Amino acid sequence: MQQFIGKMARMYPLLIAMGFMMVAIAAVIGYLNSQTAVTYFSQPKVLRETTLLAERASIESTDLWLPYFKFLGIGLILGGIVMALRIIIDNLRDAGAEVVANLPANVRPALPTPPWYGLLMPVIMMLGLLVFIVALIVSLGSAADARTLFASPLPTIDAAGAGTALLATLEGIKATSAWLVPFKFFGVATEFLAITMGLGTIIYILAEQTELIAKGIDIGRKGAKNERREDERAPAYADN
Repeated sequence: MQQFIGKMARMYPLLIAMGFMMVAIAAVIGYLNSQTAVTYFSQPKVLRETTLLAERASIESTDLWLPYFKFLGIGLILGGIVMALRIIIDNLRDAGAEVVANLPANVRPALPTPPWYGLLMPVIMMLGLLVFIVALIVSLGSAADARTLFASPLPTIDAAGAGTALLATLEGIKATSAWLVPFKFFGVATEFLAITMGLGTIIYILAEQTELIAKGIDIGRKGAKNERREDERAPAYADN
């Protein structure tokens, strides 16, 4: 499983590129939505509430799903950073293995075992991406409800009585938005937690491999001393 994750980690440039493209697309859509808002709010109230219903529906629905599309892009960028950290960790372990490989097998020190949080890092990263994906899907549902809701004039929505479909739709949109915002930031926190785990793992491996290299140097020195002693004894045995 860890070998598979290590291979997948080499796709980190693709994750970062995809995330950047999504954020760039979100910026373009946001600008276009702002122009729709300029068109809508530059008209008198009577005209806005009678003939510009489609524009109002577009503005409201875009405001509901666009932030979550943008945060999914940010999540992909953060996920790419996590995968890049995983490559650094693998390269550090490979370098340590190459150093100790030059020592005799019977005295070769064992490589340090990765800490538990290092193994858990990719899982936490994927959890964060899953949060963003779920948030985007739910927000798209709310956006569809908003298009249906704001197809009706605002006075009609304001005059809707308790238990009507219009108020039920509005209630659902507001309730969903209330929990989606902290849910979104939970995803952000999860991604940063994965990055922190990766940095912590790098610090751990550097510390352990510094000690490992020191042991390897001591072993090498002892081996060199033993060889010199054997070389010094060799002539004496030859004379006998």
